[in-house]
Amino acid sequence: EIPAPSSSQTFQQRLSCPMPGCNTTFDCRHSQEVKRLKSHLLAFHLPYAFYCPIPPCHWRGGRRDKYDAHFRSRHPEYDKHEPGQIYDYASILWFIFEDGITYKTAERYALDFVAEKAKELGMEEEWKDLCGRRAKGGPCRCDLPMD
Repeated sequence: EIPAPSSSQTFQQRLSCPMPGCNTTFDCRHSQEVKRLKSHLLAFHLPYAFYCPIPPCHWRGGRRDKYDAHFRSRHPEYDKHEPGQIYDYASILWFIFEDGITYKTAERYALDFVAEKAKELGMEEEWKDLCGRRAKGGPCRCDLPMD
């Protein structure tokens, strides 16, 4: 039988962001940390997965709560709308955490899905920044080689 880790051992067990160059870690002692890591990937690294379905709005973002805040502030004249989903982010996260594909491969899949959705919606020009981060002043990895 394997003994339970001591509190000092448990404290040092951390989840690391799989994004190359990101030093963000999460404390494994808390059950919500995997959820926070996934939220971190959506908010800071993966291409934005949500868009505003109210024309002609071009808002995109990585988290549902950010969409809700956008909708309340920019579209108060409308009843509550669900955000549009650009790609199945849950599947991308599953590929990373359960299937073991590399972050770069997962990112490439997501970018391909964004390009497909942009074409479907007639938003190729508005979404030429596939990850969605340039418009908000954030770093964009879309132009980096995928190795």
